Amino acid sequence: MSNIDQQIQEITSDVDEIKQFISQSNRSRVKQFLEVQQRRFETELITLKEKKEQTNATTTTEKKPSTTASSSTTTATRSYTKEISLYAWDQSDKFVKMYIQNLDGVGDLPSEQIRCSFENRGFSLEINNLKNINYVFKRGRLLNEIKPEQSSFKVKKDMIILSLAKTESKNWECVFREESKAPEKPLPKMDEGKDPGDSLMQLMKNMYETGDDEMKRTIAKAWTESREKMNTGGGGGGDDLGMPGF
Repeated sequence: MSNIDQQIQEITSDVDEIKQFISQSNRSRVKQFLEVQQRRFETELITLKEKKEQTNATTTTEKKPSTTASSSTTTATRSYTKEISLYAWDQSDKFVKMYIQNLDGVGDLPSEQIRCSFENRGFSLEINNLKNINYVFKRGRLLNEIKPEQSSFKVKKDMIILSLAKTESKNWECVFREESKAPEKPLPKMDEGKDPGDSLMQLMKNMYETGDDEMKRTIAKAWTESREKMNTGGGGGGDDLGMPGF
């Protein structure tokens, strides 16, 4: 096994393991960090595959397909349409690059069988009759606007690379708007001018009123246990938080 093949195998294993970590992660920030690492590994993997392809091209002679065809009989083959949903991506200051992989033989197709157009907030890629499959990758709602006239695509041996020209040199956290992470709500701050006990009570009350169901259950449970300990130990009752059942 060559050195490039070993690197490809190792990075492929790294990507698979990161995917397992992502599926097991419950924290949004941790998951987002792992997804960034996954994209970096996938980009490195694509670069290695391109390098391997170039190396093979210099050492082997490409076989030309036979131009002879039987005119006496023709076999009708059915084709179907398949939507593309998986891709890897990376970015620079000027471009967002999308890598559509696992298109075995796409580099051998005539140019007229591959069409791609760009809009301010979207693009449309069509690959006709690749081994009897018509591939479609049409998406809108990009995270930010692009420059259609400066965007382009490149056909490789087994993948297509879309280069989306940015209108602004700013970082994209994702490609499409629906993938954007909702900002986490900041926790309420304690009022430093009030008594620490009163401020803590108000803080918990604000967290309870603005929190989701899971947050409310957690606070209610903690408050119940605290009240029980205080009653058992002979402490004061204290004010409640205005929560149901208290």
